[in-house]
Amino acid sequence: MISLAFNTTGIGTQFALNKDGEKYYLDIEFSKHSETFFPMLDGFLKEHNTKLEDVKNLCVVVGPGSFTGIRIGLSVAKMFSYVLKQKCIKVNALEVLAYNMIDKDIQNICAIINAGSGNLYYQLFTKKGDYLEEITAPRVCSFMQFEKIKEKLENFEYVYYDNNEKKFDFVVFQTKKQNFSAQSLQLLMEQKIKKAEFVDYKNLMPLYLRTSQAEIAVYDGEISIREANLSYLQKIVELEKNADSDDLPWNENAIKQSFSNKSFKCFLAEKDDECVGYVSFMDLGDEYEILRIIVSKKARMRGVAKIMLSNLFKKAKENDIKDVVLEVNKFNYSALLLYEKLGFCIVGKRNNYYHNNQDGLIMKKFIQE
Repeated sequence: MISLAFNTTGIGTQFALNKDGEKYYLDIEFSKHSETFFPMLDGFLKEHNTKLEDVKNLCVVVGPGSFTGIRIGLSVAKMFSYVLKQKCIKVNALEVLAYNMIDKDIQNICAIINAGSGNLYYQLFTKKGDYLEEITAPRVCSFMQFEKIKEKLENFEYVYYDNNEKKFDFVVFQTKKQNFSAQSLQLLMEQKIKKAEFVDYKNLMPLYLRTSQAEIAVYDGEISIREANLSYLQKIVELEKNADSDDLPWNENAIKQSFSNKSFKCFLAEKDDECVGYVSFMDLGDEYEILRIIVSKKARMRGVAKIMLSNLFKKAKENDIKDVVLEVNKFNYSALLLYEKLGFCIVGKRNNYYHNNQDGLIMKKFIQE
């Protein structure tokens, strides 16, 4: 079995190849991904007598990091996987960085990446034998905010990556700057393969924890919310086609059956008379249990989910609802980040809840204190 991983989220490029147990690495300290990626990959594979069509597992780093680098890496992974029918594995850059510490005699790790503009990305991990378990999803905050967060962290080892020209003073983390490592990427890929954490190439999405200037245009003030009944069935069915396959999409019969339950509620988000999203939930008397949050692909990263959830919180408060709960795939980082920003906290876990053996996290937001 041949597995290939690559990382284009930083200033350099890393390649890792596992060819029937034989492992090979390539670390390029600096590279212009748009010009050098394919020549480097071609040379790397030829050096180790490997053809791209023989690769069965393909691992790509989806972010956070360079917006351009992320797009290049994802475009390549999607293309290869589609044409060559390869299995996909997605990892995030903070995981790769944290695996630099996997062989150290430490328990808890905080991985940090300079995000620029006075911000940083970070994620917390704890060691479980030969792999790392996430304590938090990837997050973004200002350097000053992290100083306060750090005060609450005890017994953590820090590892950071910084490819920005304007450096932060990371002396406070009491560790040396580190680079991404092809060896760490290899270890992480092998862990994902061992746990069968594969994703469909259609669901390879960039992990953007902060918004690029090109994507700042939001729909705030342009979205209207209306309650839906069964007459909106086909519009909801169309929106469900935008759901990620790993998110267990609902079919038409499941939606029909839901509307037959008196506790079921559904609200559509519309822009210019076009449905761009919907949220459905169960009204359990003192609690709302969210069932679905779907945003059409062309309307993503425009604040639609936030608008729908804010409307839901408003209705919950008006109806004296105590709290709102939901369940989310633990690797759906963009959703986790949004929920945390809106005040949800993790209260439980459903092991192997998804068909790809990934866990579901139960999150709750308290409405009435």
